[in-house]
Amino acid sequence: MTDVQSCQGCFFKRCPDRVLKVFAYIILITALYITCFVTTTLSKPGGPIFALFVLVILALVAGMLLKIVRIPPMLGMLLVGIALSNIPKVKEWTSLDAKISSDLKTISLMIILMKGGLSLDIMDIKRVGFAVIRLAFLPCFVEATVFAIMSVLLLKLPWIWAFLLGFVIAAVTPAIIVPCLDELKKRKFKIEENNITTMLISASSFDDVVAISAYMVCLSSAFSSDKPLYLQIIQGPLEILIGIALGTLLGIVLWVIPPANSDKVDSRIRTALILVLGLCSVFGMSHLNFNGSGPLSVIVMSLTAIKGWGEDQLVTDVVDKLWILGEPLLFGLVGRDIQFEFITLEILWKTLIVIFVALFFRLGAAFAAVSWTSLTVKEKIFVSFSWIPKATVQAAIGSYALAVAVEKNADEIVVEYSRTIVTVAVLIILISAPLGSILMYFTAPLLLERIDTGHCQLAEGEEEEEDEQENDENV
Repeated sequence: MTDVQSCQGCFFKRCPDRVLKVFAYIILITALYITCFVTTTLSKPGGPIFALFVLVILALVAGMLLKIVRIPPMLGMLLVGIALSNIPKVKEWTSLDAKISSDLKTISLMIILMKGGLSLDIMDIKRVGFAVIRLAFLPCFVEATVFAIMSVLLLKLPWIWAFLLGFVIAAVTPAIIVPCLDELKKRKFKIEENNITTMLISASSFDDVVAISAYMVCLSSAFSSDKPLYLQIIQGPLEILIGIALGTLLGIVLWVIPPANSDKVDSRIRTALILVLGLCSVFGMSHLNFNGSGPLSVIVMSLTAIKGWGEDQLVTDVVDKLWILGEPLLFGLVGRDIQFEFITLEILWKTLIVIFVALFFRLGAAFAAVSWTSLTVKEKIFVSFSWIPKATVQAAIGSYALAVAVEKNADEIVVEYSRTIVTVAVLIILISAPLGSILMYFTAPLLLERIDTGHCQLAEGEEEEEDEQENDENV
């Protein structure tokens, strides 16, 4: 092997897989853009293809750079979107039609909900016990209620919009919790023996389902204010029932179509079917004015389908790979919704007060939720800190109300409420994502026990000595 080949091999071994994947997607997107550039004028500066190309490439690079220094990558993606929409000349070159932006965010929402549904394991919830249910429900509803009350008092939102905002904020994000737990596991902290890992991962996924379901109820009521009172009352529960029924039906259909066997072709067909049915559910229900039913049906369909399949790694892998592109697209587009001209200093400081007061109550609720477990006091405090990070759900559904308002040509006051929700959602991501990950990393040595590796190292040493003795005898 030549020196050049040796250096190349050394470089690629040391380069993280995540970086290589990002470069692969950048090359793919660039090649597609060049093809579009020579075939259509929409790829010129000011066109939608050019805007999406710049947004996704810059968001991928920003996320990769922050990932290297162990900062949640979605922060960089958000900041890229904010910069593109607030720098005058750049804003003109990267302008994007509101309908296109809305549809792309809806597609990204469908991907992340499907990813959550496929990863949710009911057996883990049963194994850990009632603590998962308490951790999913109690902090979510406590924070949403506190946030709603504070929003009415300080942000002057109507009650239904205040609770809508509260449930946007209340969801925790597994996208930050899981990497932090993996890192702590590598550092030999005792988080698996006492079921902390299983509890946090299972409860975080279930927490997202609870928050999204409650959000959809509030969304339905918020956009049905022009209907008779009895229709406003039943709209939310009706949409939940429709979403659950539709998702269950589609999931059962996916059990039998295509027939279950070990052939890879079936997995590919399953992947195509679940993606197409997810898109049909979200956009179809929105067209029928059941905006909350579509996203909920995607979660239920994915959960039902994977339950019937047992395990289909190809479907999960494809959805995960789609999220590699969906993540920068979603966070970048949400960042674009932040317009500095609509944000005043008064709104900013009031929002910060609401956020920190609600987080304080959330910490107390999370500690109370795990109080009836075998965890030590320090471990319960760590679980509370782990329940701070927010990102994915806030980006996914935070702008959904604005998308619905744009689609329905809603009144200006409704659009203003929707913009407030987007602004608060972005602020909570920028604050809680780094805060939660920092607290998890830096308080772990103080709050968690380390695995005793002395015995293992002694055993390994004895085995090495025995091997050396055997080698000497053979010589």
